[in-house]
Amino acid sequence: MVHGGDGGDGGRPGAVAGGARAGVRLARDLGPQHLGRRVVVRRALADGSAGDVLGELVAWGPDRLAVRARDGRDVLVEHGAVLAGKPVPPPPARRGAPEPDPGRVRADLALERAAAQGWPPLEREELGGWLLRASAGFTGRGNAVLPLGDPGLPLDAALERVVAWYAARGLVPRFQVPLPAARGLDADLLARGWQAYHPTLVLTAATADVLAQVPDPGVAVEAAGRPAEGWLAAYHYRGAPLPPAARAVLEGGEQRAFLQVPDPDGGPPLGIARVAVADGWAGLTAVEVAERARGRGLARALLRAGCAWGAARGASGTYLQVAEDNGPALALYAGAGFAVHHRYRYLRPGDPVPVAP
Repeated sequence: MVHGGDGGDGGRPGAVAGGARAGVRLARDLGPQHLGRRVVVRRALADGSAGDVLGELVAWGPDRLAVRARDGRDVLVEHGAVLAGKPVPPPPARRGAPEPDPGRVRADLALERAAAQGWPPLEREELGGWLLRASAGFTGRGNAVLPLGDPGLPLDAALERVVAWYAARGLVPRFQVPLPAARGLDADLLARGWQAYHPTLVLTAATADVLAQVPDPGVAVEAAGRPAEGWLAAYHYRGAPLPPAARAVLEGGEQRAFLQVPDPDGGPPLGIARVAVADGWAGLTAVEVAERARGRGLARALLRAGCAWGAARGASGTYLQVAEDNGPALALYAGAGFAVHHRYRYLRPGDPVPVAP
């Protein structure tokens, strides 16, 4: 079962550093499953000496990997030059860290806007540059504030508005904070006792590159504008039956399709996925393969079908949102050419928040 999670490219859809192939592995201590992790890589230099590269592993290609250094540069390292490598703990929080590159911030927020359009909430309200979203509690993305700019109020006053808005809907307030774009807000919320959880990587690739890199497996994939009952039954959201609001959320968006690999024996679908297109981006979510059908390459077939559907509707880039600790999914998508674009995490109040009955 594979699930999608709940700089300097100028915002071009699919602009990433290098390709990736999950089969390439330097050592058991480092691999494509570590995308998004802080790593140290020791490499051989041209003068015969060795040097270390420290930063975030953002791409894993057939011939090289890419590490994003603290200054935002992507350092490319040929696999043949690597002497050793491993994940390392994140750095301690420090005040006075340099501001993220403005171009990268614009690119990150532009992609977040497109993703929000691809997964629209049942209710939304704008508070300055903050987008308040509610969907009866179904999915984090559908029930969180997305900060895309300044709220137009002092922070504490804006937070009061947020808490009241979610309380009126019986929901706990939460933020989906893009990083590093909204790093300042992230720090401010933590200082006020909010708790961070569910860190997620946003992976991107040029759609055409994925189609060129992932061969057609010859698997029949059906696409429909609305989810069939079998599709809904195959979607295991948090391991529980879908709530009543799920269908309305899933069917949101102007351009979306529900993909499935039919069971030739007439049973439930062997695999499913949802794809939505907005602002030149195709977003692939709800990727799931039935346990009885694993190991047949169905996840890659769904990925390819989703990219083909998006390309036919003008999506030059494709994105995925994957939990940082989902190593198998990260390795799969690295093998299809995806690299880390940015990340986000959720924050919620640390103390219980009263909600309307």
